Amino acid sequence: MLRLRPLDPVDTEPGAAERGNIIHAAIAEFTQTYVKELPADPVGALIALGESRFAALEDFPEARAFWWPRFKRIAHWFARWELARRAAITALTAETDGKIEIALRDGTFKLRGRADRIELCRDGRYAILDYKTGAARTEKQVRSGLAPQLTLEAAILRDGGFDGIAAGGSIAELLYVQLRGGDPAGELKPIQFREGTPDSQADHALAKLMELAQHFDDDMTPYRSLVHPMWRTHYGDYDHLARVKEWSSSGGVTDDLVGGE
Repeated sequence: MLRLRPLDPVDTEPGAAERGNIIHAAIAEFTQTYVKELPADPVGALIALGESRFAALEDFPEARAFWWPRFKRIAHWFARWELARRAAITALTAETDGKIEIALRDGTFKLRGRADRIELCRDGRYAILDYKTGAARTEKQVRSGLAPQLTLEAAILRDGGFDGIAAGGSIAELLYVQLRGGDPAGELKPIQFREGTPDSQADHALAKLMELAQHFDDDMTPYRSLVHPMWRTHYGDYDHLARVKEWSSSGGVTDDLVGGE
């Protein structure tokens, strides 16, 4: 709400976030560049794009020495997967922005999202993919709303919020593509819902977001910190602003006190 962003420590070695950004940027550029047709040598093309991205690590030779071989393994895996994947779809878009508006009592709430990859399947439905260099979200996290990125992207698609995709589209698959460079270098993590379908889960996620937006449209609704118990033992970047430690050391944290109310 305050638009504050934590600063990186001074002179620290690049970590997992930087590695993820570099790998993701190379994969995204490859997909965008060859969105209509793959090059004759997809591995070579992807490695060439990776070299330009890894130039940011010239001042960190140890990090580059560790990550570059992993990226090359990812490039070989991704090229094989891409060749097989393209044969099963009719079109795709990459790094595409979408948005829809949710009507509130005193205005609108804009839901915006950027999809790593949207595929048009041969049966006319769509698949939405997200590249992950870290851990993929579990089905339970997605279904419960703790990780609603893909279901909300699906809701945007179904509402016609992505350019070139008409409203009313159906979702065939929500899929994480995990790229870590180990053994295996890549792995597919489809979200196989225990309840409902990707379409119904997208509708459910949007309904819950609308409910939440309307709830916070009320000026009397406070913005609490650490609402979910699973995060109570993790210290966040903004917990000092919410005075979490002060309230925790005062003899117990209640729902009303969490967040420094």
